[in-house]
Amino acid sequence: MLDHDSTKLSLQGFDGRVALVTGGARGIGRRVAETFVALGAGVAAFDLDEPDIPGALGVAMDVTDPASVASGIAAAEAELGPTSIVVTSAGIFTPTPFDQLELPEWRRTLDVNVTGTYTCVREVLPAMCERGYGRVVTVSSMAGVDGGDMACAHYAASKGAVIAFTKSISSEHCARGITANVVAPRNIRTQMIAGLEEELVAPVGRIGEVDDVAAAIAFLSSAHASYITGEVIALNGGEW
Repeated sequence: MLDHDSTKLSLQGFDGRVALVTGGARGIGRRVAETFVALGAGVAAFDLDEPDIPGALGVAMDVTDPASVASGIAAAEAELGPTSIVVTSAGIFTPTPFDQLELPEWRRTLDVNVTGTYTCVREVLPAMCERGYGRVVTVSSMAGVDGGDMACAHYAASKGAVIAFTKSISSEHCARGITANVVAPRNIRTQMIAGLEEELVAPVGRIGEVDDVAAAIAFLSSAHASYITGEVIALNGGEW
């Protein structure tokens, strides 16, 4: 797992950078925010309830509300400076068989997972392009690649859309100093799979940890990944 002692972290490209992380109150988003703090970035963590992360600015924000996104990001930039890195980790999933999946749940899932991603990226990307530098990392899922398991048509559709969205903005903006990449985890130890950990051990012999995801996101956000864009990084422990 990634050691969050800032004296031992060596990825370059975070000094003077400002990173925004949605879904920062817990799970993957929280660990990403903590990792960026350890790497020396200015960090704002967003969630419905203001995250409390040492060294990071916590901001209450609803990714489904454009006005909330605009005001939340404006508040973060007023405190920390212009955004260099945005990680869209906010997401929801409730297992629902397709024959029980009603339109409100379908819409809510896409609203948070897809439109929320779009709204946050759209808020910061134009200014990134003007400055000629930006790192966009979206959090999808292996369900967005292969459809996932049963009872997740709405989730798989939303995460597939995140992949297509990210690839599109990558090709459109890569000549402007922007990279845009996706991480696609499967079976990471978070509240989403609580109680199922022993059933979800990957071929590598263990379940995935939030540190595994945070490490990949940190690399993609660093100076070392400047030639990588439009890629989907599968974090699946060998489980295809």
